[in-house]
Amino acid sequence: MANRGKQGVSKYFYDIAEEVPADKWKDFARKLQVQEVKIGRIEAEEKGIVKECCMKVLNQWRMKNGRKATLEVLRKALEDAELGDIAENIKDEELHLRIPVQETAGNSSGAHQPSTQYVYSQVSQPSSDDIKRSGTGLQPEDMDCEDYDDSLLLG
Repeated sequence: MANRGKQGVSKYFYDIAEEVPADKWKDFARKLQVQEVKIGRIEAEEKGIVKECCMKVLNQWRMKNGRKATLEVLRKALEDAELGDIAENIKDEELHLRIPVQETAGNSSGAHQPSTQYVYSQVSQPSSDDIKRSGTGLQPEDMDCEDYDDSLLLG
């Protein structure tokens, strides 16, 4: 799963949308507490294109739930929709960041065989001080749908 440089839970949306199978996206939407009427509307608007349907579901879920739209809630919904492999991919990427720390040289023949050792580092979310210093003090996942304004993200 590729981290696309976005902040918060939304940085995983594209990768999730690409991995959710056609026969599971509606179950996944239900586990995110999206109403049946909205699921039907999304399917019609997106002409049944699964990736687009998933993206819309995920964005609506995030905007409706604000700060309550957490990675844990997202993982639980994936697991409950029998998409545990996708949930594990998110967990692996979020909790462990591979950082090369050392190169070693040499082997029994004397030839240089570089090898890299890795350490795993805990990834942290931005602190409230980081958010305050960002300018607006708001992150898209902190806003309700009616408060969301893309112009706040430009800067």
